[in-house]
This record gives sequence, structure tokens and C-alpha cells, in this order.
Amino acid sequence: MIEDTSRTKRPAWLLWSLATIVLWGAWGLVSKVASDGVDVYVNQLLYTVGLAPLMAFVGWTVWRRSPREAMPQRRKGVFWAFLTGILGGVGNLAFFQALVKGGEASIVAPVTALFPMVTVLLAVLLLKERVGRTQWAGLGLAFVAIYLLSA
Repeated sequence: MIEDTSRTKRPAWLLWSLATIVLWGAWGLVSKVASDGVDVYVNQLLYTVGLAPLMAFVGWTVWRRSPREAMPQRRKGVFWAFLTGILGGVGNLAFFQALVKGGEASIVAPVTALFPMVTVLLAVLLLKERVGRTQWAGLGLAFVAIYLLSA
């Protein structure tokens, strides 16, 4: 039998992106259920504790492969990764607070999922990246989406 090799192989990133959608979608729902029973700070504390097993696994994995990177480059990466964690954690507090203050998960999650708007604007301002008319139109539509979802 002849094997059909003409089928297009899906890019590896697509599966991981789809997994992210499912996991973050479930995370948004579970966050709302949790916010009905605990305050913002307890929610963040328990969220962080829930990350501990994953952090242990990732730490073990990194330790096992331990590439000997140039230290100055590694220090720079460690700083930015730490800052990423701080920004993400404070963002989680704001997300949980939106839910505790009565926001519905079906509204809060899509509105907060528009965070890439900030990334695009900061990339244009700080990294001097260029954005075309279509992307500007997309940003405009994202602002419209926030308005429509919050109305």
C-alpha cells in the first residue's frame, strides 16, 4: 500500500496554542467559582500554592539539562522573568478582584483576554515596532469589544 505523504503537517506550536486556550478557558471558569468562596488575596495565595508542583517539575527539568549559558545573559533573563512574574501576579489580583466585585466570568475573561492590546502599544512605543493599518483597525475593534462586553 502506498502511504499518502501529501497531507499537510500541523505546526507544533498550534497544538500547544490550542492546549493553552482550553487550559486558560477552564482557569477563567474555576477562578470565578473560587472567587465566590474566598477573597482576592486568599485566591492569589492558593493559586500560587497550586503552582508549586509545576514549579518543582520545571525546576527539576531545568536542573537536569542545565546548559552552561553565559552568566551576564542569564542574569538579564532572570531579571526579566522575575518581572514577568510580578506583573502576572498583580494582573491575577486584578482579575480575581474583578470577579469578586461581581464580574461574570463570561464577561471578565474575554475583556481581560484583550491584554495583547497593551503589549502592541508598548511594543510600538518602547521597542519601536511597526504596526500597519490592519493591526490598528484590529486594536480599534478590540476597544469596541471591551465597550460592547461591558455594556
